[in-house]
Amino acid sequence: MKPTTQRRNPATPAKLWRRRVGSVTIPFWARHLTLLSLVWFFLTDLSIGEEKWNVPRVGHKLTFPRDHGSHPDFKIEWWYLTGHLFSDTERFGFQATFFRLGQRPEDVPKGELFGDEQIYMAHMGISHPDTNTFLHEERLNRGGWDAGASLEGLNIKNGNWKLVEKGGGMELVGSVRSEASYKLCLRPHKQHVIFGEEGISRKGPEGTASSYYITFPRLNAEGEISFQGETYSVAGEAWMDHEISSSQLDRNQIGWDWACLQFYDGREIMGYVLRTDSGEPSEYSKLVWIDPTGKLTHQKLGDYRWIHDGAWKSPKTGAEYPISPRIETVDPNLGELRTFQLKPTMDGQEMANGSGGVSYWEGACDIWEGDEIVGRAFLEMTGYADSIADKLR
Repeated sequence: MKPTTQRRNPATPAKLWRRRVGSVTIPFWARHLTLLSLVWFFLTDLSIGEEKWNVPRVGHKLTFPRDHGSHPDFKIEWWYLTGHLFSDTERFGFQATFFRLGQRPEDVPKGELFGDEQIYMAHMGISHPDTNTFLHEERLNRGGWDAGASLEGLNIKNGNWKLVEKGGGMELVGSVRSEASYKLCLRPHKQHVIFGEEGISRKGPEGTASSYYITFPRLNAEGEISFQGETYSVAGEAWMDHEISSSQLDRNQIGWDWACLQFYDGREIMGYVLRTDSGEPSEYSKLVWIDPTGKLTHQKLGDYRWIHDGAWKSPKTGAEYPISPRIETVDPNLGELRTFQLKPTMDGQEMANGSGGVSYWEGACDIWEGDEIVGRAFLEMTGYADSIADKLR
């Protein structure tokens, strides 16, 4: 059975990066960095011959808690969290992402005030389906100014947003302007896993298109959220990715569809389809089952299918997103083909950027199997709204 991926409104070919975009007003210097420096950091080819940036290597053993911290010898790094929170009466979805974007001293413009080798960006999003409200914000700071990440363990901040190790778990503090804020305690329900073969998650045939991919697939979450003037005690579950790389996409890839699924039976799935400029999914697309003990079952295209469905057109960008994909995969426990459909808790969860950068869809979903909800998920889709290549012409 040949896997197929139905494509709607294909984007102009470009290598896209996982940029969380908010609606906050960004000053001129930050826009300049976003469109020139930051895009350059993500999209330029690596000078591997000069050993300018480190790359993931077979045989390297990650050590913890140190490797939950920062790796400035790599060009791109992010700590990505999503989750579903519930009070007695309300449901919320949240995502928080902290980026570290490396630059070498020779790349820092001469005479720049606060010049530094690291730039830190962070994105926050909160959804409230009962009122059909989606809030999001972006921050951009240079290292040494109002942001940073520890080399020794998990301790990241961007302004008053932070993600830190605390008491055997993590503390996450975030907000969206003056409209919402939260403080959450996250405790691993199961320990972290490392995706990929031989410890490396490969995104293409070139050795540079790869990452160390560390994930906490299920975190118990509890804390407090303030939303548009009301404060709620909440509890739920979260997911955390930490990727360390110097290049995330191969030359012919234009974006991805990615999802994390948390089933009620205690298992999870991490899966994605890397979309190419030919219209076909990349053979480096991947789906991974995680059992309750953390055992991984990797599947390649052909073992699973990702079928686009449920188009939603953004009133802000005009992009059409397939927000209700169907995923067909063989259950490693049953040996049987199962079909799951992701249905968003609300359609309008697009991180639409008004400052000239990349827009994408990132949202909370329920997992349906037939007429039954069997878990919860988060879905991310890039490359439908715009193209970085167009913006640099």
